[in-house]
Amino acid sequence: MGQAPPGASYNTNGEGLPLIAGAGDFKNRHLSPKKHTTSPQRICIAGDIILSIRASIGEKVIADAQYCLGRGVAGLRAKKVLDSQYLWHWLTSSERDLSARGRGATFLQVNKSDIDSLQLPLPPLDEQRRIAAILDQADAIRTKRRQQLNPLGELPGSLFWSNFSANYPIVRLEEVGTVQGGLQISRARAANPIEVPYLRVANVQRSNLDLSEIKLLRATDREITRTRLIAGDLLFVEGHASQFEVGRVSLWNGELRECVHQNHLIRFRASRRRLEPRFAEIWFNTQRGATHFRRAARTTSGLHTISATTVKSAPLPLPPIEIQRAFVERVEHINAQRSRVEAALACDDELFASLQSRAFKGEL
Repeated sequence: MGQAPPGASYNTNGEGLPLIAGAGDFKNRHLSPKKHTTSPQRICIAGDIILSIRASIGEKVIADAQYCLGRGVAGLRAKKVLDSQYLWHWLTSSERDLSARGRGATFLQVNKSDIDSLQLPLPPLDEQRRIAAILDQADAIRTKRRQQLNPLGELPGSLFWSNFSANYPIVRLEEVGTVQGGLQISRARAANPIEVPYLRVANVQRSNLDLSEIKLLRATDREITRTRLIAGDLLFVEGHASQFEVGRVSLWNGELRECVHQNHLIRFRASRRRLEPRFAEIWFNTQRGATHFRRAARTTSGLHTISATTVKSAPLPLPPIEIQRAFVERVEHINAQRSRVEAALACDDELFASLQSRAFKGEL
């Protein structure tokens, strides 16, 4: 959590009755009051810090009006010797410590004693305000940097739809390449002669391969020939607990000399004369491009799944190959900008954490 937000400007119900704030009201650091009460038990006023003490322990908002506090939250009001913004930043730095005190079988929660037991450094009020101002400024830089990331992330999808949705024919993937299922993992594989690396669902993120852990399986020479990956192959996730992740796709660029894929990944190999694989990857990872898989997915025991037939029938706008490649270059430029912003944000976060640590050790 960073600098205290200004609040969402919620009001009472017109009868002077306070709104209830509960533990579920911390999305985007804004309150979402759900009902009113005529017999409030615990009241906070504008400027108080409302702290989550259940499940999302340590999340917090600034009250912008009078609220009755429901279960799962606690109200903190700074006394005259304590600057409220200093208190906000100290709570941010203490979030992990407070969360570690959580207890409970269904969900973790802390109580008033856990909060009271935390040690709050208390320099003179002017010093508190100086420290809070430094942390406010550092956090404002981080906030602006994060605001740059969202447009950069959404831009490829917006560009794709505006450029290609109505101007070019729509084809099915099976018209511009081939689809192949993967190898099933079982104990019977122990008898096979060849050990080979394979990709699984955890390795295939959205437009990104996580190769930090590569597992091995045993296969026959025929199986390896059938499922061997080559640079330019696309891998679609066949099943996922989230309907928004089924069908996510990433491009294989030949990162390993020899690699196959399991059956929970569906491979697509493009005809390179007609389709640039990176172009297809960008499209199917946009919100519109992924809609086909979400609609076609079947749900069994909480798992959303697609089939090779679903991948074959996936629709794709198909401009000439030269236009596809030019678009890919444009997206790569955008992604390079995004990477630079992410690197700068990581430095900002590191600086803020350092300042925060020094602030409450009396070293700032």
